[in-house]
Amino acid sequence: MKHTVKARLLVALCAALAGAPLAFADGKPAELTVSAKQYQQYFKDASKEFDVPVELLQAIAYAETRWHPHVPKGQRKNNGEPEVEVESHHGMPISYGIMGLRNDAHFGQSLIQGAALLRVTPEQAATDTRTNIRAAAALLARHGARKNKAFPLADWESAVARYSGIPQPEIAQIYSYEVLTAIRQGRRSDKFEIDQKHVEMEKAYGKDKLKKLSARRITIETGTPDPKISAPDFNDSPTKK
Repeated sequence: MKHTVKARLLVALCAALAGAPLAFADGKPAELTVSAKQYQQYFKDASKEFDVPVELLQAIAYAETRWHPHVPKGQRKNNGEPEVEVESHHGMPISYGIMGLRNDAHFGQSLIQGAALLRVTPEQAATDTRTNIRAAAALLARHGARKNKAFPLADWESAVARYSGIPQPEIAQIYSYEVLTAIRQGRRSDKFEIDQKHVEMEKAYGKDKLKKLSARRITIETGTPDPKISAPDFNDSPTKK
């Protein structure tokens, strides 16, 4: 029963990742909102402080929350940020802040671990967006095993997969693939922006694994009265040379 619940949670998480919008809309990109501009500065500051690629911070925040900080239901800050109230739904644990930090038995305790690295309280890491981003950057730096932002982004794949907290390696790679793909393609709206940058996807996954990851797929969320079906709107197959 425990494995069934965990499998449902992982499928639901991957369903959320699969719904990524196209990289750019036609015409001139919309100007970023005031909050999005502030988040961009936070990402840059954390990247410099912990020597991790700023694109990874941008893309993880995109994959986790679309740059809308998660706040537990009933604890909205009402400070003008585009927050989203979250609560446990069908056994899916909540995540915290713009970086989707966790504190549960399924996806781990990245919230507590990140707060400890900064020597702040978990509450501060959960509720203050700048601290939330710094905690995520500190975790990535630790998972990166002495890598720095000068390393190729492909070398950070295992750190991103570990950040996800997903225990199954194959599913954790789906997470890291979506994060790295967002960087490879770029993402932009008035609410988020991910710098487009080359990623050696074959180096990150190997030829055979990449072929599987880049194949079109349909994700079905099961175990709910109203199952959701989603499909990626892009097929990131390796470019032929």
